[in-house]
Amino acid sequence: MNFVALLLALLAERIAGLGREVREPRALTAYARAAQAFVVRTPRATVALAVLVALLPGVAFAVAIEALGALVHGAVYVVLAALVLYFSLGPRDLRREVAEYRAAAARGDAAGAARVAGELLDADACQRAGPGLGSVGEAVFVQANNRLFGVLFWFALLGPFGALGFRVSDLVRRAALLDAATPGATPRTLEVSDACQRVHGVIAFLPARLLALTYGVAGSFEESFAGWRRYLASESDHFFEANDRLLVHAGRGALGSAWAGAHDEPERSRAALALVDAALYVWLVGIALLTLLAYLA
Repeated sequence: MNFVALLLALLAERIAGLGREVREPRALTAYARAAQAFVVRTPRATVALAVLVALLPGVAFAVAIEALGALVHGAVYVVLAALVLYFSLGPRDLRREVAEYRAAAARGDAAGAARVAGELLDADACQRAGPGLGSVGEAVFVQANNRLFGVLFWFALLGPFGALGFRVSDLVRRAALLDAATPGATPRTLEVSDACQRVHGVIAFLPARLLALTYGVAGSFEESFAGWRRYLASESDHFFEANDRLLVHAGRGALGSAWAGAHDEPERSRAALALVDAALYVWLVGIALLTLLAYLA
């Protein structure tokens, strides 16, 4: 049933035409900010509390389904799970943002292109600090995991609980980073920000590595694996915190000459998005096969 719900959610994202304002997780964002503020005020067990606040909405959903018991099954469960997954994705649509960025660049609208690039790079939350992470094309590799694949991975593994847990952990991290970037941020605020990043890094660790492997399957595996080796050589001291850089190394390698020969950033972003789409098809086939095997077992 989860696979059917997954297909429904992806179909809704592609063809329903609902904009970002409809899917903006206002309630979850408010929860994430309140949870982050709570962790800042709590003197001990920062990491444990950050994990707890990330999981609470998913736990509440699982408890609600358990309480409803036999009433939530079959088609009702599929629709409910699809809705939870749909609102856990994004909220920004990666394909539309890349299209907006390329269109703005093509018509010479530097301000419009910079605005969309800032959203893709998560510049407002300072999430992509570090060498070699200022490219819009590279941001596509990373945002694919934050917005889509990380949610799908945990949904396939744990259902709606997993999808909500991943999304809330990302929102809590975002709230903590924004708070830490404000003037006069206290040492405690910085400590909580680091803890929230580590928590999300752990949650994003498995989907990021599976996605990096999928980039190689969907593109040039040999060059993607060479990029993975470069990542291991340069980022071995940032085990969970360097998910973004792994995806960048693997994605650029998977594209090979298509990346190296791109003339500008809009062309790189187009090539990166094409690789992301190919990776999504690989995941859907893999999840379908695993679902079929589980059904036959």
